[in-house]
Amino acid sequence: MHPIAPGPTAPARASRTTAIGLPQLLVVAALVIAVAWPAVVTTWEPRGFWAGLLLRSVPFGLALLAFGAAVLSTRGRWRRPAELTLTGGARLRVPPGPGFGWFVAGQVLVLASATVPVADFDWLDDPDAPPAPLRYALVLPPAVMLAVAALLIGVLVAAVFSGRPRVDLTPSGIEVREPFGRRTIPWVALCPGTPARQSTGDQLVLTVTRPELVERRGLLLGSRTAPRLVLAWLRVHPWFLADAIRYYVDHSDERDAIGEPEGYERLRRALA
Repeated sequence: MHPIAPGPTAPARASRTTAIGLPQLLVVAALVIAVAWPAVVTTWEPRGFWAGLLLRSVPFGLALLAFGAAVLSTRGRWRRPAELTLTGGARLRVPPGPGFGWFVAGQVLVLASATVPVADFDWLDDPDAPPAPLRYALVLPPAVMLAVAALLIGVLVAAVFSGRPRVDLTPSGIEVREPFGRRTIPWVALCPGTPARQSTGDQLVLTVTRPELVERRGLLLGSRTAPRLVLAWLRVHPWFLADAIRYYVDHSDERDAIGEPEGYERLRRALA
């Protein structure tokens, strides 16, 4: 998919091709570390508290670097491209930037670090240790927490590979695909003349006058009457997205042309 930047010389064309970007490669690398790391730990000598702590610090340090890259990628939102992406179908897309991939890679690395043991669990089999129920009660809660964390991080990894988070403008409305769910907001549910340009580039608050038309699936938080589009992970100028949404809210005759090169050219000229 090739973005079409607003400007008099930008050609209006669409492509169906996709490519594996940096976020996907980062997550793949983090997954390799997460899978291989426990095997490395169980075969590495010498073993003990300090050796385990040293081994745990390596993926944790890499995780800090990934989180730092994620934070840096959310900066400069006012310098992001004022463009949408033609997907080759009846939609204009706001794709994710690299920041979310960095964030998920950091999460995977933290999970890899947590799998490295820093204590010797031979005491579980010591006959002089506390009773067996008490002994295993000390181990079970951390194991359950680790399993839940692994499940949640797995969902985040799947979100990266499915191109989430992203926002699609379609002839029927706005589709917001988030890591844990999806919401669809029809154009007729939005208040005319909104959304206005907002001073913050972190989020875009929509004004919904017919919340009963909003569809939600998955684990989603927030209001139906004032849903928030989180822009930190999206590759778009905040004001350009607000202007594009407002254009289609106020021009119902242009909605059927969403996703067509000619319709996108008219949007560009109107917003210019």
